[in-house]
This record gives sequence, structure tokens and C-alpha cells, in this order.
Amino acid sequence: MDNAVKSRYVAFNILKDILFGQKTLDGIFDRQLFYQSLSHTDKQFVRMLVLTVLRRWGQLKFLVNQCLDKPLPEKRRDILVVLVLGVAQLYYLNTPPHAATDTAVQLTRVIKQPAFTKLVNAVLRSFVRKGKTLKEPSVLLNYPEWLMDDWKQNYGEEVAEKMLLSLMDSGYLDITVKTNPQEWAERWNGVVLNTGTVRCPYQGDVALMDGYADGLWWVQEASASIPAQLFDDLQNKRVADLCAAPGGKTAQLACRRAFVDAYDISEKRLMRLRENMKRLKLEDYVQVKCQDVLTITEKQVYDAVLLDAPCSATGTIRRHPDLLYHRTKEDVQRLTQIQSALLQKAIDLLKPNGQLVYSTCSLMRDENESVVQQALLNNKNLERVVLNKKWQPFLNANGAIQVLPTMGQDGFYAVLLYKKNT
Repeated sequence: MDNAVKSRYVAFNILKDILFGQKTLDGIFDRQLFYQSLSHTDKQFVRMLVLTVLRRWGQLKFLVNQCLDKPLPEKRRDILVVLVLGVAQLYYLNTPPHAATDTAVQLTRVIKQPAFTKLVNAVLRSFVRKGKTLKEPSVLLNYPEWLMDDWKQNYGEEVAEKMLLSLMDSGYLDITVKTNPQEWAERWNGVVLNTGTVRCPYQGDVALMDGYADGLWWVQEASASIPAQLFDDLQNKRVADLCAAPGGKTAQLACRRAFVDAYDISEKRLMRLRENMKRLKLEDYVQVKCQDVLTITEKQVYDAVLLDAPCSATGTIRRHPDLLYHRTKEDVQRLTQIQSALLQKAIDLLKPNGQLVYSTCSLMRDENESVVQQALLNNKNLERVVLNKKWQPFLNANGAIQVLPTMGQDGFYAVLLYKKNT
């Protein structure tokens, strides 16, 4: 098998695992047979091909069906994936027609479906003839109905559709640096965002970038850097970072010279947090605790608490389009119960006169404002804190941060709360 076909075969297997096997993008490339043997260029191509298909699966199926006499039966979904891969290359990635078509035909043989080589060849050649004359189908075809309905109800139809469109874009590399973001931006030909994040055009191995081995920065999406910035002075304060792994927010808190207890239920994820703290030379400020937050028995022991709660992660679809195939409305309902319990625990752990940040990377109101409103009703000694002007572009009607994906960052929610001494 030559490398051109091998790269398509890797993409084919990854897509099958995600679309039909309930697998996620997390670590899936490195677990795939043949991926490590590909060149850096071919690895980049595989990633772009997989992400394009996941983001635009509905649109691509619509385009394929326009070149079929009749839709493929459910049992032929392997062939559908082959055809979608071909059309994705032709329509969105500008792959030369002969390369996309020939590799698709060879891939059909590799997956032991030689009876369909003529069909694959005919459909893709037909698409080449028609492709540029076909009208691009709506991006709405890529999204589950329950998600679209929720966003339209909570953000309005026009804003919701702009959000859905923006999530089709490629991702980006965002970095939090310990000091001098402008200097690092110039070094990397990047820009400094209003969060202080450095956004870079780099697409290679981040471990090879200047300053990585010296622990001078870490990868952290711009929106994810906001919660830890909302607190007042943290120097020498005792802070709990709940659901902390992989540790980007923990590192921010430690860089502010807080003494951080970093909690997470997953030992595997905490291994990565420990590695990150060691590389960043922040171990002296961080105590790692593998524990279910809801089982913590101490009361009112922290000067500040950061709860970045487990959520539907719908604000990160741009970078994690596999969520479109795994999340359900029922997941959101289940998660809100967990979030409410975690927020109450965070309140219990907070000392009077302490500050608490509740955040999620969700765009679902039920996981954000609804959870906070209920906590405020249940805890009369809790109140919102008015944020400074720096955060004005992100504030919603209630004074909480609600970043939308149309703002060029992940969708994100964060609110700063204060526990009164009563």
C-alpha cells in the first residue's frame, strides 16, 4: 500500500470508529495502525481530512447523494465513508481529481469491497464533472436538531446560525505565556488577544517550539484562560482548582503565586497535570489530589475556588467535531445535575469573603446561567461580582462572561461569585 492510499486508509478507520463506534478524537490518531509511519505532511493531511469530514458530514452526504442513482443502504456505510472522503477532498480540500478518485478506488479494494470499485469511480468522476456547479448545502445539515433548537431559542435565530457557521472553521494554536506575551508574539509571528493569549500560525509539533522545554508557556485556548484571570489578588492564598486536569488553569493560578490544591477524579489525567507542572517548574505551588470532588469532607477551607465543571463542551465543536456524534439532549440534562452538585460543593469549600469562579466550555444555558441562578437562590450569602471593563465585550445581560464562537474563540461561560460573611 503506497503512502497516498495509506493516509486515506488511516482516515477511513478513524472516521468509522468515531461515526459508528462511539470513539472520540482524543488520542485516536496515535492509536491508529500506520499513522506513525506517515510523513509529517501526510499526518497533517490525515488530520485535516478527518476534521473536515466530521465538521461537514451532513453536507458531504448530501453532495454524495446527488451523484448516486439511489442512496446507499445502511449496510454499505463503509462505501459511503469512502465516497465522503473522496468528495471532501474534491470539494473542500482542492485535492487534484485524479488523486482523490484513484486513491478512493484503491481504498475500496483495501477494505475488501472490490465489487464497488466501479461505483466509487463512477460517482467521484460524476462529482468532478458536476462539483463546481453544485450549490453548497446548508451547514445546518451538520448539526443535530436538538442543538440548533436550543441555540436558536437562547441566542436568537440569526446569532445561532452565525455560531453554527463559525464552528466550521479550522482551529488555531493559542498559548499562555508566563511573561511578556508581546515579545513571544513577535518571536512566533503571532498576535496577542485581549485575554493575553498569544495566537500563533504554527502547525507543527509544539514540543519543538522555542521555550517549551524550558517551561515558559503552555498550550491553552484563549477562552479557557479567562476563568483564572477573574480572581482578585491570589498571592499566598489557598485555592482549590476543582476538575483541574490537564492543568492549564492550575498553572495560571500557580503563576499568580497561589498555593493550589488541584483535584480531579481521573488519575490518568492527573499524570498529565503532574508532567505539565514539572515542565513549567510550578510543583512547589501545586498539591495534586486524585479525588471525586463530591466526596471532599472539609468545609470553608479555601480563600478561592475555581470550578471548571464537566459539561457538554458544545463551545469546543470547532476543535472537537466528534461531539456532534456523541452528545445528546439527555446528556445535557444529566450534566446539569452534576454541575449543580459540584457548584454547591465549591460553595461549601469556600471561606467567607472568598471568591468562586464557575465556568464551562458549554453554550447551553441550562449548564450555565440556570445552574448559577439556582445556586444563588439556594445560598443567600452568595452574590455575583461585577467584572471590570476588560471583560465588557464578553458579558451577557447578567454580567457573566459568555464567549460565542463568532468571537474567534471557543464558546465559554464564566461567572465570578462572592461569599459574604454573614
